[in-house]
Amino acid sequence: MDYKLAGRVAIVSGGSRGIGRAIAELLATEGARVVIASRTLSNLEETAAHIETFAPGRVHAVAADMTDPAGVEDVVAQTRAHFGPVEIAVSNVIGHVIDVSREGEGPGAGSFASLGSQDYRDEFRQLFVSSWALARACIPDMQAQGWGRIFNIGSHVAREPATHLPHVLPNVVRPAVAGMHRLLAARLAADGITVNNILTGSILTERNASYWQWLAGSRGQTVEQVTAEATAHIPLGRMGQPSEMAALVAFLSSEQASRITGQSLSVTGGTAAHV
Repeated sequence: MDYKLAGRVAIVSGGSRGIGRAIAELLATEGARVVIASRTLSNLEETAAHIETFAPGRVHAVAADMTDPAGVEDVVAQTRAHFGPVEIAVSNVIGHVIDVSREGEGPGAGSFASLGSQDYRDEFRQLFVSSWALARACIPDMQAQGWGRIFNIGSHVAREPATHLPHVLPNVVRPAVAGMHRLLAARLAADGITVNNILTGSILTERNASYWQWLAGSRGQTVEQVTAEATAHIPLGRMGQPSEMAALVAFLSSEQASRITGQSLSVTGGTAAHV
């Protein structure tokens, strides 16, 4: 399907691996010019080299901390200089990852009693500030052109807390991110800008594989047991693929989806309890 994205300028944070990489690859395939940003230059260079093989001249890599508003502003400035004004902004920053090598800890794991105020500040910076900073930096370009697409790659815990897992931080912060995007959607609709939050579930990424390994160790189970248990709770009967998240972002970036805004779209295979 031709989403008519040829020539559009996009930024994808966390664009070197997992869901972010899949989004960057598909946008470039559809003809968009894509800046990928993350902290690790080596990962960015490998991803950019791969995209160059099928979309030459349509990718540019920038190493930056996308949880730092100054870093985000720099990425946006480099995007303008390299490709032009930003038209599509995809915030894809993972939550604060507590060292999984330490026994009893995992990504955002802990109780209200065990987590301190700095833990909440770190998670807020990772999930909320990163998404807010990218939207804020790109909105002027979109308003000037009368067209724009803003996305946050989030989690279904924005709608329904994962009370069966040892998470507190994302359960608390992700709903705030979804609320911000709902407000932005209402404020920016008249400017031709859509804003949507993609709520993921169990997706087959390297990061999730590491998490499942940690969770298996914490429970005294095998990885196969943990993933089988997770899959059993998915009505569709399987994990999601990064390419499926990318396909949704590409569609929502198209003119065919120009009336879809202010939504938190669950892509969980039917797992979410509320719709």
